[in-house]
Amino acid sequence: MGNPKKSVTNPIKPISLDRDAHKFSPKRTGTATNDKANFTLHGKTVLHPDKPVPTVVTDKCDPLRTKLSGLELELKKTEKFLVEAEPGEKNPPKPALNPEWKKLSLQITNTRLSLKACEESLIPNTPIPLTLALIKFVCLDQSDEINIPFIGNTENDEPYALIFAVDLKTNLAPGASNSKMTLVGPLTNVEEGDEVQAPANTIWGLSNVADMVTSADNLIILVAMMENDDSSPSQVRTVLEKAAQASMLSNLPAFTTKQIPRQELVSRIVTGMDGAMGVAKVGLPGPDDNIGPIKELRFSQADLDHIYRNLGPIEKDLTFEGDNARYVLKFRMFG
Repeated sequence: MGNPKKSVTNPIKPISLDRDAHKFSPKRTGTATNDKANFTLHGKTVLHPDKPVPTVVTDKCDPLRTKLSGLELELKKTEKFLVEAEPGEKNPPKPALNPEWKKLSLQITNTRLSLKACEESLIPNTPIPLTLALIKFVCLDQSDEINIPFIGNTENDEPYALIFAVDLKTNLAPGASNSKMTLVGPLTNVEEGDEVQAPANTIWGLSNVADMVTSADNLIILVAMMENDDSSPSQVRTVLEKAAQASMLSNLPAFTTKQIPRQELVSRIVTGMDGAMGVAKVGLPGPDDNIGPIKELRFSQADLDHIYRNLGPIEKDLTFEGDNARYVLKFRMFG
């Protein structure tokens, strides 16, 4: 007799039962701990049918983000130089910048700036009281009061600044309540290369504390730069303030009825101040000197919005050149 055949039992592979759907399903893998979590199937993430699809948040800046991403990808694919040196090459050619790479780099820079401005515009904009101050005098070249050949200046400068401020929308009554002229300085012993912190001052608001600004277009800031000789800076301030206020008030009707634009109003106020300068700076034996013409310190609405969105202060410079001197005045506006 032959040996009896042995019975062979085929092993049955276990499968997992989907407790939610009550049906058989392939084995899931993943780190989720609840039944409604997404799971991984054959290396791909699968959304659970009972789990809400995440909401994709978009805003008006998305087209700029998409554009920037495309430009950056294109830049990575673009050679920076048209000719590159071979390893070990003697006297290699000078690399020439690829015009296409340069063009893409400029587009990326401009797009980043546009995206930054766009994203800043999404931040809530809440007007707050503002303060403007002159923070620093920078002497690039001092005036030649007493200039001895081969020796140079033997007398240092005593510069000062006069700043007229007004908000046209809310301050239309005559007198000091609607505008003011601020005297900053004079400093002493200033020479070429010096950067001197300005004495404490408040150009805006009008009561020497932070104040609201109705709009950038309504805010006018005019700056005169002077070198003190024998005049009284306080007298210069008083005379120029009255001249600026008189010119402003006489031209406001034409401005409010839109007969003249804002810049024309500014020009007429400056003309009124210039006309009074001779009387303002009388002094013996010599009057004070103007260092360049009167200038407007202009703020845009974007500057104000930058502060309103708590993105930091705005700093601006004005350069004055005259009487053989050259100065930079640095200003800061903050909330």
